[in-house]
Order: sequence, then C-alpha cells, then structure tokens
Amino acid sequence: MIITVTLNAAIDKSLSVPNFRLGRRHRTVEQTTMPGGKGVNVARTLKSLGQPVIATGFAGGPTGTRIVEQFTEESILNDFVRIREESRTNTAVHDPTNGETTEINERGPAVSGKEIELFRDKLLYLARGADVVVFAGSLPRGVEADVYAQLIKEVRKADVQTVVDADGDPMRLAVRAEPDVISPNVIEAEELVGHEFNDDEDRVIAVREMVALGAREAIMTLPDGCVASVLVDGAPTLHRVWIEPREAVAAVGAGDAFLAGFVAARYTGSPAAECLRFGVACGAESTQRLGAGLIEPREVDRLLGEIDVQRLETPAEVP
Repeated sequence: MIITVTLNAAIDKSLSVPNFRLGRRHRTVEQTTMPGGKGVNVARTLKSLGQPVIATGFAGGPTGTRIVEQFTEESILNDFVRIREESRTNTAVHDPTNGETTEINERGPAVSGKEIELFRDKLLYLARGADVVVFAGSLPRGVEADVYAQLIKEVRKADVQTVVDADGDPMRLAVRAEPDVISPNVIEAEELVGHEFNDDEDRVIAVREMVALGAREAIMTLPDGCVASVLVDGAPTLHRVWIEPREAVAAVGAGDAFLAGFVAARYTGSPAAECLRFGVACGAESTQRLGAGLIEPREVDRLLGEIDVQRLETPAEVP
C-alpha cells in the first residue's frame, strides 16, 4: 500500500482562458474543478496507474467536505482528519495561445495542536499496512516546519519507505531526517542547496549535494525530464532522463505525475532507470490534460519509447 500525505489539501480550479490579460474580463473555454494539493495529485495518478493508494491529510469546512466527497467519487481511498477551519481553494489560469499559466494558491487553514496530534496518530496507524509514504506539498498555518522530519522518523520505525516533495524549510528539515527519496523541481532544489544552476553540470552537482545533505536518493525534475542520483546495487548512480519537448495543454501538476510514476514503478520492483523513465512518461503525458494528476495509462506506455536515459559516470557522492 502507498500512502500520500497532503496537509494543505485544496479544491483546485483549472481554467483555460485564451488571451488572458490582467484587468480584463474573460470567459473560459474549458475548466476543471477537483481535489488538489501535491499529495492528492500523486494519489490520483497512482489510482490511474492501478496502484493501491490511500490519501490522507487535513480537510476542513464545506471545502473539506467537497474534497472528501469528490475523492470518493473518483474511487480513491482516503482517510482525512477533519479540522475546524476551511480548507483552501486554488486557481490556475492557463492561456492556450501562449502556453503560460498563472497560479493563485491560498494560504490554507490554521491547524491546532490537537488536530496535528490526531493526524500523527492516524498516519502511524495507516503506516502499519503501508510500504511507502509520500509527503508532499505546503503546510497550513499552525504546523511547524519540522513536521515532515518528525513524521519521517516515526514512519521509519515501521520500516516504511519515505518520499518527500516540498520546498523551503519543510524540505530542508525533512532532508536532514534522511528520507529515502526527495523530488524537488529546479527552483525548490536551488533553494535547498543554496545556489542557482546554469546548466546540466550544475544540476548534476546539485543532486549530489542533496544526497550529501541526507536523502538516500535525489531526483530533480526538469521541464524535459529529470536529473537523478538513485541507488543501483546499493550504490548512488547518476542518470539524466529526457523526452523531446511537447506542446503542453497545461503543465501544472506534471511534477506530481512524475513522482507518482516513479513511486508506482518502484513499488512494482522495476530497476531504477526504468522507474525514472516511467516517471518522465507520466509527467509528459499529464501536460496534455487540463487538471493536475490526470493521465491516460495507454498514452504513458506509448511515450516510454520516446524517452532517453543516460547513465552518467561521475560518482554520485560529493567530493
């Protein structure tokens, strides 16, 4: 079983608005509304891939009720802790004429100490039957930045693998807790290691640095694929994986689809390079749909043949 944790779950609105301009009145040509947040998106993709998944986190107020109801309608198992304050609503506006997307994400509710403790107890109970826990996304108000780090330490006691996709202090502190896998995008990775990247050489150095900070495996997602340090026969090994750029319908959530694909392939025992290849295929396929976490598995299989995987000879440890 795979568990996804979304502490700041949301209702995500995705709008397609041609020739979008600030200060103007517009009409949408397409729109979707669905439960969102990074972990929720990962769970949706895992469900599409036929993997056993349970989504958990916080859900509050009428918006929280809508999140749970819509997840249930999607036949995705879920077990959220209900909180007093209202869950957030996020809006993404995609302009199909130029490919640009504007995102407006609410801060989210305030969560009490008691609610946090209830969630901790729920997660540890669910983890008894889990193989992997994915911690993903931002934190609501009232939740300390070290929450992922603390939960990683607790879950590890149950011999469960941990995966983290976050940014800022929550990611920095989580890495120190030595998770099995981290999967930041370029901006999140720059923030984590403390410097900008100019080319692939810089990105390779960065994934080595992320491993040195504590992660067993580090994957940096890129617009065309990823750079990764993953374990092959127990040794850190560098890979560059890419696909030729495709015109996107909407790129929001592509990193979440990538992570779900990687976790799904790892869960079924695929070799490391094939896990990365499958993740890139899922991420690329997701860009063809308006709405995060949406993929068509048959299209993912078709894309696998278009993906290049290069194993790099540079040692994955930082000198």
